[in-house]
Amino acid sequence: MSNQVNKQNEDEPIIPSVGFGTFNSFQDHDKVYEAVKYAIKEGYRLIDCAPLYGNEKEVGQAIRECIEEGVVSRQDLFIMSKLWNTEHDPQDVEPACRSTLEALGLDYLDLYMMHWPVHMTKDSNLVSTNNGGEFKFEIIHSGDREKLAATYNAMESLVYKGLTKNLGVSNFSTRQLSELLSDCHIKPIANEVEIHPLLQQPRLFHYCQERGIQVIGYSPLGKIGYREPGKPSLLDIPEIVSIAEETGRSPSQVILAWAIQRGGCVIPKSLTPKRIISNFQAQENFLTSQQMDIINSLDQGLRFVEVPYYDFPDDPMDLSLTQPKAIEGEIDDSNVYRNSFYRPGRPLESNIIIESGAIRNLKERAREYVPEECHGSKCYLIVDSIVDGLYGDQVLEGFNAAGIETYKVIVPADEVDESGNPSAERHKTLQVFSDCCDEILERGISKKSCLISLGGGVVNNMAGFLASSLYRGITLVHITTTMMGMTDAAIDFKQAVNHHLGKNLLGSYYPATNIIIDPEVLKTLSERHILNGISEALKHALAQSREMTEAIVNPLSDDIHAALANPSYLEMVCRECIDHKVPTLIHYKDSDFNEMVPQYGHAIAHAIEHLSFHSGEEVCPLLHGEAVAIGMCVTAEVAYCLGICDKNAVDEHYKYISKAGLPIFVPKGLSLDAIQEKLCYDKHYVKKPAMGLLEEIGHMHCQEDGSYAVEVDNHIIRAALEANFSRRDKSPQTKDLYTLDAVSPVSSAVNFDDLRKSASVYSTSDYNYCNCGEKPDGLFVV
Repeated sequence: MSNQVNKQNEDEPIIPSVGFGTFNSFQDHDKVYEAVKYAIKEGYRLIDCAPLYGNEKEVGQAIRECIEEGVVSRQDLFIMSKLWNTEHDPQDVEPACRSTLEALGLDYLDLYMMHWPVHMTKDSNLVSTNNGGEFKFEIIHSGDREKLAATYNAMESLVYKGLTKNLGVSNFSTRQLSELLSDCHIKPIANEVEIHPLLQQPRLFHYCQERGIQVIGYSPLGKIGYREPGKPSLLDIPEIVSIAEETGRSPSQVILAWAIQRGGCVIPKSLTPKRIISNFQAQENFLTSQQMDIINSLDQGLRFVEVPYYDFPDDPMDLSLTQPKAIEGEIDDSNVYRNSFYRPGRPLESNIIIESGAIRNLKERAREYVPEECHGSKCYLIVDSIVDGLYGDQVLEGFNAAGIETYKVIVPADEVDESGNPSAERHKTLQVFSDCCDEILERGISKKSCLISLGGGVVNNMAGFLASSLYRGITLVHITTTMMGMTDAAIDFKQAVNHHLGKNLLGSYYPATNIIIDPEVLKTLSERHILNGISEALKHALAQSREMTEAIVNPLSDDIHAALANPSYLEMVCRECIDHKVPTLIHYKDSDFNEMVPQYGHAIAHAIEHLSFHSGEEVCPLLHGEAVAIGMCVTAEVAYCLGICDKNAVDEHYKYISKAGLPIFVPKGLSLDAIQEKLCYDKHYVKKPAMGLLEEIGHMHCQEDGSYAVEVDNHIIRAALEANFSRRDKSPQTKDLYTLDAVSPVSSAVNFDDLRKSASVYSTSDYNYCNCGEKPDGLFVV
């Protein structure tokens, strides 16, 4: 068996996912020599060393003998060592590295790491090997940014001189890494820290992942040989033992596999040949997603490794989130993307299929999309009158040609709503719901009938509520045709219709068995409507992943028209959004994180969206995604006012959202008082608005009680709105239109000032999308 790798990206060096740790409590160096030699012969390629361990000479002898015997070549090995705390003075760094190379008998290291963010005096030393080591020490500094940068700068010269290929750190916090990344020239490729099921360090782990820094977990099995009294044994945790029994593996293999499958590397240590082999076999990826979820739930913030010279001041217990940030879908040989979401404890599960040409090839594909149990029963296609003109007959014929008896039920839609856009929202009512029920029941159904929605969020919601109500629940399949549906509306269990007292007040939680996404249909959408859906994907990106944020924004910044016309780009956006949304649906009941992420920016957005439709001639109505984009900028201002994020995080919101071609400022014509009054009707408003807030791009703030819903006083919201207004009023205005033509690829803020007075709200090179108050000449359908 060979070493697998967990590689951050194609430009990074390969670090094997299972390495061999050589720390042995400063004892039995000859046994470590034998163990290293045996490990290399059994396939280990990553060897973790340090001068502190006192055995680099023996480890080096084992490595050299394996090379001389032809067991392995030097280039196939990944040897890493560390700079000890007494050698942090820049003039001491190179001699320390050369001393390590001399002890190992090697010409170069693959990775050289700073062992701790601590500098001790030269006379600090190990005085006893009891309990993993006792030290006499005097600290010069602990975590000082400038001094750590100076030490690391000296380490960078080692790369230029060929003494090491790469640099890394060990025991660095998120803050220290962030500072170092700003101060260094050569990025650290790894951070070696304590990681195991009881200390998962999710924030640090995800921070490193998103920046291409490999997390290497030491003590991955806890302290087996000298565990302190009262500390638990990882190998005896009931959940671990149960999974071991289910999989036919040992508890240690389960623990190591968990660490590897979440994207980490591990460096377990052992002197026993049987355990050395067993640990190496943990990289076979045998844990299911459900088993991973069980282990993810075990985090206690418990450290086994506690040292007297460093107390991890920047790393308070991080139990903020135990679920994965994203659950990647699978792509088969036909390039069909598949994912699914479910709700534990309830019969709720939906499968997602992204397949270009799904509608075009429906005759061949329909029998997979509609569950087999429904193939012999009457099925109904629910479609609005606008989408019907585009795809209704084609889809109906496809299902019938596949042998699935299908009839069409048409929901009314308006060619132009208040915003000048086609919409069926006005018809998402109980009356239309009742009319659909009458038509379906009169034609006849059975418990095995299936309702198939074809369209955007209105039709998806209407069909879902119908399916949950008819015969107390029949099968539901969504074929969503809008970018908003593909990134948000269809990817949920929520089904509803409107009431005259408010939107979505009547409905149910009901799963679509299959959700079909065909990126080809997006060619019939305007650029504005595609961006409308991309805004919802960008919401997940800003709240969950900087890497995803840049993947969405950079192509739009480079050439917005080309990106919006590129099916591969749009499919990537859908996949990334779904991968990050799926965990929030599966773990919805576990944490209010899973409510705050999908609602990020929405408290402000709902208020300004509603007001934009009811402000007379002063403001042109906003699409939902446009309002969300503005809402996220204002929400970032709220976080800054509360001291939760710094100014850079706020600036990055404006930068990323404007580069994506979305609006960032509250339109002129909407007053502070009106917005604050409308906030009282937000569903998360109790005594004051509650919202999720970001500490930085990709990381949502968690309060001390574990909640992500931050109650915000009205004066803070007012200050945030005033900050947004101030930016707006100081922003250079290239045009008074919110148009793609007005938004430069890199840049400028979008303005809505005097939009009502303009001839067109949104234009492309092909057409004027909408005249406020008039029907557009070239209606572009949703």
